[in-house]
Amino acid sequence: MKFYEGVFIFPPESAGDTRKAQLKSLDDIIAKFQGSVIQKNEWGKKLLGYPLKKFREGYVVVADFQMPSSQAVEFRKSLELQEDILKYMVTVKAAVKPDKKAAVIPSPALPAQKNYRTSAPAGPAGASAHST
Repeated sequence: MKFYEGVFIFPPESAGDTRKAQLKSLDDIIAKFQGSVIQKNEWGKKLLGYPLKKFREGYVVVADFQMPSSQAVEFRKSLELQEDILKYMVTVKAAVKPDKKAAVIPSPALPAQKNYRTSAPAGPAGASAHST
């Protein structure tokens, strides 16, 4: 079994009962493909970078789950057929041992910033730093 992380965007206008039904259907789809949900985080309404099916906002849910890798392709095909999911992204996660807590590691994408400024910024031409 592999570990996966999925980001799912639902329409923002869903009421409380409808949203619970959407989340339950997501759990059912994962269970249908022999998977199990480890944890779910509801991020709430978020402004989207571009419209999805005429929606400028979406309700975002992030789910960590495990599933046999042989079922992953069929799972993604099943997600495509869901009308209440505006967009989704599923990625493979590194296996996390359940008995140890995951450490927070800073991202290596950006190197530490260096301050190259050696003096205070200059003011307007002819102005001194001290006024009399």
